[in-house]
Amino acid sequence: MIIYGDYHTHTPYSHGKGTVLDNAMVAKGKGLKEIAITDHGFSHGAYGIKRSQIENIAMDIQKAKQATGINVLFGIEENFTSLDGKIGLKDGDLEFLQIVNVGYHKLTKANSFRDFRELFLPNNLKWYTKRQIEKNTICVLRAIETQPIHIITHLGVGMPVNVEEIAKLAKEKNVFIELNGKRISFTPADMEALMKHDTMFILNSDAHRAERVGDVRNGMRYVIKYHIPDSNIANMGKRPNFRNIKF
Repeated sequence: MIIYGDYHTHTPYSHGKGTVLDNAMVAKGKGLKEIAITDHGFSHGAYGIKRSQIENIAMDIQKAKQATGINVLFGIEENFTSLDGKIGLKDGDLEFLQIVNVGYHKLTKANSFRDFRELFLPNNLKWYTKRQIEKNTICVLRAIETQPIHIITHLGVGMPVNVEEIAKLAKEKNVFIELNGKRISFTPADMEALMKHDTMFILNSDAHRAERVGDVRNGMRYVIKYHIPDSNIANMGKRPNFRNIKF
């Protein structure tokens, strides 16, 4: 297996099919050293995890680690919730979270009616005007600047952005740009900008079924097509150098 770990997997705590143990067992079978359980965040309106589930998730993670020997990290896939880059975390959440992924999802609960009107409504309806792309870009930039983010998931999917502006700041802040196992929207021009700014990518599966844990073939197509060097893939045969992570 080429990757050290898969840092974007789901379980029935949000809307995945495989349990924490199932995901860890598949990871072990494929030769991974580490996975993160990153169920959809508290701000997701349809299938986000609840804070009341935290203890149960933590217990499942401990059991999976003991049963498989795989290092299982407690993560989350949170959402952009406002124009100014807020995400759906409270201060106390960081006491148990080790990995914070953030992406755009349609069914997120907006922080305000203005955020719904100016961020979610136009993107959900695919009103991708130049001005909207500017707003989307500012949202992501402010999130990278102010929030405890490790990975931006499926960047640009459903929420087009100026990839070059985000690439510059992500590199500065040691935030990884995901090559998602299911959805990648980068154009050749986007990839040129990402490569120009020496972006650190991370290959993840976005597995919603246990058998897909570690499946990064979709991302690998981009690695091969655009000749991305191993040194620019954070989890290529090595543990990623996450910023401010509690292993």
